[in-house]
Amino acid sequence: MRILIVFLIVSLLPIISFGQSQTDNWFFGSESGLEFRPTIVSISNGSKIEATIGCTAFSDVDRQVLFYSNGETVWNRNNEVMENGNNLSGETSNTQNSIVVPKPGSSTNYYLFTARRENSNSHVAGLKYSEIEISTTFPLGKVITKNAPLDIFYTEKITAVYSADGNTVYVIAFGTKNSENNEPFNTLSVYKVDATGVSRRETIEVSEASSPTSKGVMKASPDGKTIALAVYDFEDREGIYLFDFDRTNGAITYRRKLSMNIGPGVWTVPYGLEFSQDSKILYYTGTLNSGNSSLLRQIPLEATGEPTNIFSSTSENYGSLQLASNGKIYMAKAFSDEDETNSNTVAVINFPNVLGIECDFQRADLNLTPLSVSRGLPNFIPNLFASKISGENQCYVDPFSFSAASYVNIINIDWDFGDGNSASGVNVNHTYSAPGNYVVEALLTLSNNTKTRIYKTVTAYELPVLTSNQELVECDDDADGSTIFNLFSIRSKITNPILDEELFFYLTLDDLNNDIQIPNPENFQNSSQNQEIFVKVVNENGCFETTSFFISAKFVPLNNISNFYTCEDSDGIIGNNIGQFNASDIETSIRVQLNIPSSTTLSFYRTRLDAQTNTNPLENTFTSATSTLFVKGQEADLSCAGIQSFEVIVNAALTINLEELYTICFDPSLKPPVVVSANGTFNRFEWKDATGNILSTSQDFILATIGNFSLTVYKSENGIECSNSKSFTVINPEAPSFSDIIVNTEDETNNIVTINVNGNSNYEFSLDNINFFGNSTSYTFSNVEAGLQTVYVKDINNCEQPIQTNVSVIGFKKYFTPNGDGENDFWNIKGLDAANFKSVNVVIFDRFGKTVATITDFNTLGWDGNYNGKPLPENNYWFTSEIIDKNDNVMSKSGNFSLLRN
Repeated sequence: MRILIVFLIVSLLPIISFGQSQTDNWFFGSESGLEFRPTIVSISNGSKIEATIGCTAFSDVDRQVLFYSNGETVWNRNNEVMENGNNLSGETSNTQNSIVVPKPGSSTNYYLFTARRENSNSHVAGLKYSEIEISTTFPLGKVITKNAPLDIFYTEKITAVYSADGNTVYVIAFGTKNSENNEPFNTLSVYKVDATGVSRRETIEVSEASSPTSKGVMKASPDGKTIALAVYDFEDREGIYLFDFDRTNGAITYRRKLSMNIGPGVWTVPYGLEFSQDSKILYYTGTLNSGNSSLLRQIPLEATGEPTNIFSSTSENYGSLQLASNGKIYMAKAFSDEDETNSNTVAVINFPNVLGIECDFQRADLNLTPLSVSRGLPNFIPNLFASKISGENQCYVDPFSFSAASYVNIINIDWDFGDGNSASGVNVNHTYSAPGNYVVEALLTLSNNTKTRIYKTVTAYELPVLTSNQELVECDDDADGSTIFNLFSIRSKITNPILDEELFFYLTLDDLNNDIQIPNPENFQNSSQNQEIFVKVVNENGCFETTSFFISAKFVPLNNISNFYTCEDSDGIIGNNIGQFNASDIETSIRVQLNIPSSTTLSFYRTRLDAQTNTNPLENTFTSATSTLFVKGQEADLSCAGIQSFEVIVNAALTINLEELYTICFDPSLKPPVVVSANGTFNRFEWKDATGNILSTSQDFILATIGNFSLTVYKSENGIECSNSKSFTVINPEAPSFSDIIVNTEDETNNIVTINVNGNSNYEFSLDNINFFGNSTSYTFSNVEAGLQTVYVKDINNCEQPIQTNVSVIGFKKYFTPNGDGENDFWNIKGLDAANFKSVNVVIFDRFGKTVATITDFNTLGWDGNYNGKPLPENNYWFTSEIIDKNDNVMSKSGNFSLLRN
């Protein structure tokens, strides 16, 4: 059953439009070609063209090739050089060296305009045209007029625009004002082509676009209202210039310059240009002013539009852009080396009318292998791409409305709807008998007595396929025949549930026709047994179909279900009183308890209402606090098999009363042991070290070593054993540290050493590690013997790690007796060592000031009383010393001592 309800359908998918058939055959590159057909673009083989960059082509209304050219040669449809088709004046290396203009008012003659930038032995620079006739006299074509001169100037940019009535074509060239080599490129020359021939219209100097280079593309928009000019000049930081074009009289007016800036000091040097088919977006290719990156960028022509970088490459050199009859824009490219090696692929922008990267650029869409392309694609009159069919995708049972637009008024349209049916008229309707994709063809008869053939693929959407007379049976918990239904549960019985379809429910057929929907279909209470409900199903394309089904309540009693238990930490979180349950395990148990067959589906819910309405079912693994849950059974036909509650219980959390950090003495044997205990309510205990080794299974644990440990406890409750673990760390107390050591040797009769330490206790101090003194954080030793002393410090409680350090007590001998008895045979400075001092320099001299010895080595025994190997007499001797410690402190001392001999 289908009830007709009219509503708006909007397609969100891009529609592919096909432009004029005269542009459906392309020839470019090295013998490369493309054929554009209604549903496919194919590689065309057999062409003879060799076009480094510039080229053009033209076909008839039936999409048959007429001729193509690289600006120097013109070939006919048989890929042969056309009669008199050699030695044209164009240059194959020009950006745009040629364009074809059908002669207005003629069905047999065409003008081939050629642009030249450089003078040669055969041709001077400038714009010329040749006239081609294809008729019964010359069925393969003949160049009847060759290289007719228009102007002598340097140029390689050329485009054309149809007049508003279509009876005139304006050809526009950009170049120098004349043939002087020093002239800048700043002049737009406009030529009028009509039934009488070719004539000059006007010359316009454009100071804003003045440049020393001619490289770059010039394009008109498909609607003919805008001309864009790219100036490819690295030195002068040129860009893209926009002009307004008046199709009524061919007048050109400067509009503005588009910014090429990308960032501070970075801009694009533009080369290729093309407009989207709706003339609202401009695309351009270019090269960064620094580096070797090629870019494809998009600029909305509305004032508020921001440029978008579509794609960039350092391995390819992007070239010309060209709109095609299928509404897509194609891009030529070469590899980025000095020779611009040809590429075997052509890139494409699939949806040029769409802003941003959603325009869908594909950098290697068409593979030409073994053919190739450099940086050029054919040049066409842009208006030829303005024709398009209007008509939206919609449901196949609804009438399609078709019309068309073109660059001039349309007199009549002959339609082929792609299903064997046809019609005639500017605006027509057609209804398809089956869903599917259809290629609609429109043969336009235009007001300038020309015809063009365009295409468009439309989709006639299918309707939902529904199953009628289905029944939805829901659980009745009190046997009164009334219950709560989720009407959406009928979805899988009347349609494919995986489809993206919307369901709308109605109480009566009149409500359906008037679109008075049931307001709460997911929580609907029936008013009678076997109540009929009407439903409308709408698919993703907005097409709908209707049917009805019946709802009934059924009381199915179920027996009580035993409780299910889990541990409190089963969800991975301790102390939140929430546990984790496995629905599969619960389901298996319930099936056994209630003897439920496997053909009955069981689902679990948190509330009875969720179970009743089949909403929010629990996942196979779910978490819950201790609570009441519900299980619902459904038969294979989705009818009720009962709803029953049951309890899920989370066992109490196992609390471990341990600290995270414990401290024991550095030598535990010197103190009573430290014991930690677990709660005695647990059944089992496991004390482990950091690697997981079990150290003890007792309730108590002695802390004997430092490190990381853990306790795992176990308790059996409600038939399951639960566990909990806690980690803790055992450390030694922090050892004291020396903060300051002061050595005072100024009093020659009493060397004093003061020791200061940082710590958390009181400390004892010693110089022999036997006798300790003090009970504080500092201590002073008096009458310390000169030399290297060791200071020992220990905690008064004997818990912290003892510390020690060496102290140098500098002392000078008052005398020495070098008599070889092994006692006091050398004179030296006491307390020096290389560990605490950088250098020592002692000079010893007699009473006349003569130096008799020096000491500069920490390891020497000192002066032995000899000079030059001979013993010196008993006497007083003097010394000076300079000692530098590790902190670059300088200690200077001088004095005298006695040499005694006996």
